[in-house]
Amino acid sequence: MRLLHWLEVSDFKRFGESQRIKLDHPSVLIGPNNSGKTTALQAIALWSQAVKTWYESKGKAPPAQRTSTSLNRLNIVAVPVRRTRLFWHNATVRTDRTPKAFHISLGLLYEGAVQAVTMTFTYTQDELVYCTPDEATIGNGKLIQAAANLNVGLLYPMSGLETEEPVLQPGRIDVLLGQGQTAQVLRNLCLMVYRQSPDDWHSIVQWISRLFEVELQTPEEDVARGSVGLVYQQTGSRTPFDLELAGRGMQQMLLILAYLFAHRRSVLLIDEPDAHLEILRQKQVYALLTEIADQAESQVILATHSEVVLDEAFDTNDTDAHNLTFLLGGASVELPTDSSVRKALAYFGADHYVRARQTGYVLYVEGRTDIEILKALARKLKHPVYDLLDGRINSYYVQSNYPEQSLEARLEGAEGGYGLPAKEHYFTLRSMLPQLKGLAIFDSDGQSRTDWECEGFSIAYWSCYEIENYIVTPEVLISHAEASEVDTPLFAPDRSQIERVLDALVLEKVFDGAEADFNVWKRMDPDGAGLLWTTATRARKLSEFAEEFFRRLGAHLGRPMLLRKSGLHQLIEFLDPASIPSEVNDKLDRIVQLFDSTRGEGDQGVDTVAVEMT
Repeated sequence: MRLLHWLEVSDFKRFGESQRIKLDHPSVLIGPNNSGKTTALQAIALWSQAVKTWYESKGKAPPAQRTSTSLNRLNIVAVPVRRTRLFWHNATVRTDRTPKAFHISLGLLYEGAVQAVTMTFTYTQDELVYCTPDEATIGNGKLIQAAANLNVGLLYPMSGLETEEPVLQPGRIDVLLGQGQTAQVLRNLCLMVYRQSPDDWHSIVQWISRLFEVELQTPEEDVARGSVGLVYQQTGSRTPFDLELAGRGMQQMLLILAYLFAHRRSVLLIDEPDAHLEILRQKQVYALLTEIADQAESQVILATHSEVVLDEAFDTNDTDAHNLTFLLGGASVELPTDSSVRKALAYFGADHYVRARQTGYVLYVEGRTDIEILKALARKLKHPVYDLLDGRINSYYVQSNYPEQSLEARLEGAEGGYGLPAKEHYFTLRSMLPQLKGLAIFDSDGQSRTDWECEGFSIAYWSCYEIENYIVTPEVLISHAEASEVDTPLFAPDRSQIERVLDALVLEKVFDGAEADFNVWKRMDPDGAGLLWTTATRARKLSEFAEEFFRRLGAHLGRPMLLRKSGLHQLIEFLDPASIPSEVNDKLDRIVQLFDSTRGEGDQGVDTVAVEMT
């Protein structure tokens, strides 16, 4: 049920300039940490408390006496602060000695039309804040009454459950929930649901059984101890377990379900409902919130930075609905609703749009190992791009090059939408973000390839087969193998053993068994040998060569492989910076240019990138 249609807020906490957020049911607020998601929920909760307090105090008084009323910061449980000035954006309560108010306005359906109910807040001292409806609202007493009768609740993520939970009154439960102390009220919420409607409790028991294969028992009040008890029966066990022994994900889901059933016909503000839940449960919680809130005639507004919830919301978002809002740096951005764009984003993940919106660029590489190597090369060369090549960069992998196919790699490939052609990915995003920039640094795969550029997108190819060709040399491989003596001196090889394994592999893989050519290379001085090595291996895949070397060396010594492809960036420690070709420095320069081209473009600047969305 859509009870609130929009939120407009200015000068409140994270929000400076006036921002309007369209609300539907359910509404999903997404964005990185510190972007304003929780602030938006707190604004709605504070608005509700202010409307109720003002109406109870002044709403029935004659118009001439309808002045502002005070709120003590200790009673504003949904937005805990040490000083009331912290409600204001940048804690600025005055401008040139003139008091500065902040405003929170909600669009409420009343008498067949959506009407604004605006509350104005002014500062007097650090313990009190004064609130009153604005001039356009204060004359409509029935509208204010309708807003005051609207129930709004804020639910924070589950915290560690208390061993014993005393019986609490509904008012105290709401206070603790507002303070985020969910661990102290979960059993009480369950008891409240059971007493209000045994049928609702039965529904919760069924949902928990379906999701976690456990059987919740009936919550009971221990009169002697003044506490609430709740146990569950686990499949295959005759012993009932106390709720505190359940997994945090199950506790989180139970909290959400109990809260929904205990607050019917309300606006439910839920901060990170996906907390503590694995991927499958994150998808389920969005569907559950929608379905059960519909049954309870409630509206759900939730904040999250879960990519799973984001994709679920995006996939179910009608083009005429406004249930998905992206927040960044205290500003709201509506995600695109064009059907063709939505279809494309649904394929490779809406989070790709979010990251591109945050950064203003996409860096395309073959896979994660390329990023690790680029970063290690930048460090070796003391290149300024090193500080930027961290976990916050917006990179896209055109293929999965994880040789071990770890769980992390498989999940990243399945969920991240990687593997699309770079041009298709870039120009799909650019159709929504016209200022987007892109740079691709790709392997040449032993072919003669020409760099390419069009509409802010550049593709640069390595002149050698792949990026690993610039770090794999015989001397580097030997140095890394010798360095293993430090960690495993008992099994450490001497240089002659390493060279025998390496020489046999070079003869086979580099010189194709031609002993004469191999012997010429062995007799050359270091500079000449290095030049011949580069020429002979330019069109060969040296990552495979390096892996085979470490595999054979391990077999020769009777020990595991020292290094696999995913760890080849460790070889760069043994590289002489002077031996690194200028081409590497040129590629690093291009990455700096990419980052610099997006600086100072508002929410598309590189400094706004957040690791949570990656």
